[in-house]
Amino acid sequence: MDEDIIYHEQDLKSMLTDMKNGTVRLQELDEERVIQSMLHHIGSTNPEFRDQLIYTLFYRFIIEDDCLTNEQLTNLFQTTLKYHLFHGIGETGTDTVFTRAFSTLLLALIVFQDRQQHFLSEADIDMLKAKLLAYLDCEIDTRGYVPGKGWAHSIAHVADAFDELVLHPQLDETEFGEVLEALWNKVIVPTVYTHDEDERLLNPIFGLLDRGMDEHEVILLLEGLPATLRVQKQQLEPEHYWHVVCNVKTFLKSFFVKLHETNRQTLQTAVLLTLKNI
Repeated sequence: MDEDIIYHEQDLKSMLTDMKNGTVRLQELDEERVIQSMLHHIGSTNPEFRDQLIYTLFYRFIIEDDCLTNEQLTNLFQTTLKYHLFHGIGETGTDTVFTRAFSTLLLALIVFQDRQQHFLSEADIDMLKAKLLAYLDCEIDTRGYVPGKGWAHSIAHVADAFDELVLHPQLDETEFGEVLEALWNKVIVPTVYTHDEDERLLNPIFGLLDRGMDEHEVILLLEGLPATLRVQKQQLEPEHYWHVVCNVKTFLKSFFVKLHETNRQTLQTAVLLTLKNI
């Protein structure tokens, strides 16, 4: 991306504030430069700028106003996957997490719109699935709210992206299993989730079930949890092992409650039995 065309943060903040307030429209500005600048600054550590202006206006442009062309959305999609989703991947406790975490939210918006407009190719969706799976596996910065900098929430945000992906008609039922397993594995991590990540990870799992995934695939994973925890106990320091146990129990309790709202008694019974066995 040509740095010369990127607006400085303060200039962009002023323009986005005017657009949010309705005193100016995107089409009255250098549209492409504004969009590229928003993407460039998507990982800002200023929570008002990042959350209330950049993300909020991306939501308005893409979902509410539907004012970006299919070509613009496709370019945003491909640029985000190529340059932003893995920015600083493998780091923890650094500011790069904001770029990664808000990239997944932007991708979720674009995929939602593609389900209405069908502008992404089959290859695009295949690439998205592959990169989201890789990202979920590699992300180790699991912080939720960061004092002074706002929400990082990388796991919840990527779960939102998966929530849109699993509803996409181009995701074939033969691919449901690998998505389920990737989401499931992210529960079994040695850092405690404290900001409802368990509920967000459940949303795409329920999306898969609603699309016809066999409940038995989930039951097999449930039945394997006690053995998985025994292995974790041997491999981890005690403190980290109990972090995993905490995550698993919280996830299962949330799963049980959410199943109570559905007609999936067999699955609910399996969750309860697993809870009793760990």
